Amino acid sequence: MGVPTLACPCRVCHSNDPHDNRLRPSLLISRNGQNVVIDTTPDFRQQALRVGLDRVDAILLTHGHADHILGFDDIRPFNIRQRAALPVYSNEETFRIIRRVFAYVFDDKPTLSTVPSVALKLAVAPVQLLGIPFVPIPMQHGDMQVLGFRFGRAAYLTDFSSLPESSMALLQGLDELVLDALRDIPHPMHQTVDQALALIQRLKPRRAWFTHIAHDLPHAETNERLRRMGFPHVQLAYDGLQFEVQVDSNEDSDSESSDAKTFGASSGPRRLATFTSSQAWASRYATYAHTSVLAIGNFDGIHLGHQAVLRAAVDLAKSRNAVSTALTFDPSPRKVLRPESAPPRLSTNAQRMEWFNALGLEAAVVLPFTLDLARLAPEEFVQQILVRDLQVKIVLVGENFHFGHKQAGNVKLLKELGAKYGFEVVIIPPVEYRSEVVSSTIIRREVAEGDVSHAGRLLGRPFALTGEVVRGTGTGRKFTFPTLNLAAEQELLAARGVYITRTLFDGEKCSRRSVTNIGIRPTFNGSALSVETHLLDFQGSETPKRIEVRFWKRLREEKKFSGPEELRAQIARDIASANKFFSRLRHSRAIRQLA
Repeated sequence: MGVPTLACPCRVCHSNDPHDNRLRPSLLISRNGQNVVIDTTPDFRQQALRVGLDRVDAILLTHGHADHILGFDDIRPFNIRQRAALPVYSNEETFRIIRRVFAYVFDDKPTLSTVPSVALKLAVAPVQLLGIPFVPIPMQHGDMQVLGFRFGRAAYLTDFSSLPESSMALLQGLDELVLDALRDIPHPMHQTVDQALALIQRLKPRRAWFTHIAHDLPHAETNERLRRMGFPHVQLAYDGLQFEVQVDSNEDSDSESSDAKTFGASSGPRRLATFTSSQAWASRYATYAHTSVLAIGNFDGIHLGHQAVLRAAVDLAKSRNAVSTALTFDPSPRKVLRPESAPPRLSTNAQRMEWFNALGLEAAVVLPFTLDLARLAPEEFVQQILVRDLQVKIVLVGENFHFGHKQAGNVKLLKELGAKYGFEVVIIPPVEYRSEVVSSTIIRREVAEGDVSHAGRLLGRPFALTGEVVRGTGTGRKFTFPTLNLAAEQELLAARGVYITRTLFDGEKCSRRSVTNIGIRPTFNGSALSVETHLLDFQGSETPKRIEVRFWKRLREEKKFSGPEELRAQIARDIASANKFFSRLRHSRAIRQLA
């Protein structure tokens, strides 16, 4: 609870000794200008301000109790300053608590304000940070599994009641040991002073420090007691304590090690930051004098043409040290202005955000398209959104880009406004595939007609449907083959028929071979349109909650059969065709790799 403890009249809580003022325990390990933090306590902000912490490269969490995680939201300023997600290491039990307590961080919904940007990584083996291994030490905190950490010739073991023998072996040869010693009175989840001293006698560190100390233990008096007991090398830790940690030469990894580069600002693709207003973008980036390289468009489907615009934005942003940003709209402007003629969308907003992230964009602003926004004159749109809020330096658009009230603005006007307000305009020419200009209109037509193979070539990846798995009629499992029934979130479905597909379960990285039928089940006199997927190589019994179905090739139209037996025979032929297709695909890929 920290010392002084709220509403406590005891002499330690009213002590004049500054060492008796104790924030919640946390640790900062620094090396070569990089920093690792163990535990984001409720006092994390205060602790970071006290030491002038200006960057964090990784966070380790010992466990999920409130006094060790409630400062988690204060990661945000480091995300903003470093413009990168932070890796967070712990065990699965801690991550379950983090996901529950900070649900808004992980629901991937656009927000009006910033949220911490993190990558949760299980610490089940040594992790290379600061160029050295950080070794997780499994411990018991009552009946809760928690972690300590060893780094170099030091170890940090807060909040535990017992250590398994297997962990003892990881703690030999220590110079510095920081360990739990709550008080003298026994506690079911913590060590007492005597228990901590017994452990010190077994591990024999050169020096030991007690942490997670309750207000039962006065700092000066307890240190004197330890000295008289024959433990002059054991003391109570205190806020602001610093000591150097030696690193064995065999632990010091080369600066070119790939493991040593697995965290911090240089660690792979950033997690996309999403905003529902340009002002929210400004509060995160403009506050720190960041500028943007901006790609503007509807980006429905993120096809090859869109990808050319977005990749150019990413490349230009890197060269200018700016924030690569996509500016788009939801719903589409046409849905609001001319709903009767608005085409069905190829992709959901969630899919667009996923593909923005995959292309390396740093941020996306998804403006709710309203009549008020539609009434902005072209120059008002540029001045208020692009210049004032998004601090734009370069704008990238396609040749047919229009903007502002009644679509009065075009690329010519945009260039004139760029010259006036000090930003560059880059016009990306159309992308052609086999002499055909790639467009969302053509892709919609191909999908609607069932030519998903051609649509996939123009998209640069298979057309995909996503959604929850819902309960079906049970007909397939009873009469033919078991299927997963998808409640598709997309506005546009492929034409009725049977398709070769691959199906991805939510939370997994590898998709599974499948055959998918889009139709009304005419053999069983169905009337409602459904999307049913049969997995070819799945032996599990658990039904996923969400799936993504990726369409590779159409096998045939949907047709009515004489009964279940004829339908079952046809589905068996469809499955054989799908297996043959995937075998040929695998063979052709192997040949290309050999070549």
